Amino acid sequence: MGKETSIFEKIELLVPGFHGYKQKELLREDDRLIRGKVAELLGQAKRELERALQRCAMVGCPQLMAIENLRKKTMMLEGRIKHAEAGYRGYFDRIKFKEDELRKLIEYDANMIEDAQAILEEAKAISAAVANPQQLGMAVLNLEDKLNELESVISNRMSFVVGE
Repeated sequence: MGKETSIFEKIELLVPGFHGYKQKELLREDDRLIRGKVAELLGQAKRELERALQRCAMVGCPQLMAIENLRKKTMMLEGRIKHAEAGYRGYFDRIKFKEDELRKLIEYDANMIEDAQAILEEAKAISAAVANPQQLGMAVLNLEDKLNELESVISNRMSFVVGE
């Protein structure tokens, strides 16, 4: 059985003119939830990289600085996503999102989820490969590529949000 709607939600869905506002608000909430999930995945990846750094320091691997740089970039991207412009615009804002534009924003967010999941997997691979220098080098390069892909999606999303 589905979730019951509150009396206010029923009114918003039934009264002409309110339906669009309710749908837009639901899309905005979806956007916020998606960005929260992406930030959570990047936080997990950052913790994996911190574990890899500890292991790397213990065995003296040559990739220590590269892993630290990846950790910093992961942390920076996590912050950008947490504080990214949401799909909400007030009545007097210059740039307003219509429902189709909000859907495009959510497509960007879906790409961010896929990229963040790939980043987490690559971070785990780095953590697991600390004892194998050749495997570690490839894992570092793979993670760097994934972080660059996510950074590109974030930049494109930001350009879309500001109307460029």
